[in-house]
Amino acid sequence: MTELRADARRNLERVLDAASEVFAASGPDASIDEIARLAGVGHGTVFRRFPTKDDLMFAVIERHVAEMQALAEEAIEADDPGEAFFDFVHRVAELSMRTPGLHRCVVHCGSKPGAAELEQLVARIVARAQRAGAVRRDVEPADVQLLVRSALTSAPPGQWRRYLDVVLDGLRA
Repeated sequence: MTELRADARRNLERVLDAASEVFAASGPDASIDEIARLAGVGHGTVFRRFPTKDDLMFAVIERHVAEMQALAEEAIEADDPGEAFFDFVHRVAELSMRTPGLHRCVVHCGSKPGAAELEQLVARIVARAQRAGAVRRDVEPADVQLLVRSALTSAPPGQWRRYLDVVLDGLRA
């Protein structure tokens, strides 16, 4: 892939920033016109880089997953595995709850780029916390993901932190 010119790179970043904001709020029903307007570029600029709305949605999801992967890598490098686990879950929850429409985008696209790598990182975080005696040994990484997702999506408006804390308390060893 060729390196983008500086102005093209700036436009791409503005489009991705705007698309992240609009998709996070509106999900897959977001308007390309709204994204272009928010990015300060023309409609054509968006479609030159992303021929379809799904292509743009996929790029935003990929960026979002990369952010979660960076948080996971930080947690793996942390000195205290238990504290790192609980901090990681809280940080990912905050990120997810700031971007509720992205989940609908993932469902729409049918896949999440980098999901397998992220799941492997999460499994390592859980295993480290379990070996450190901070997390129950009778739960699997998939259990943790399901319980956390359930707490976030089932909580009444404004209550997700409380629900998450209850789930995390239940995961403590």
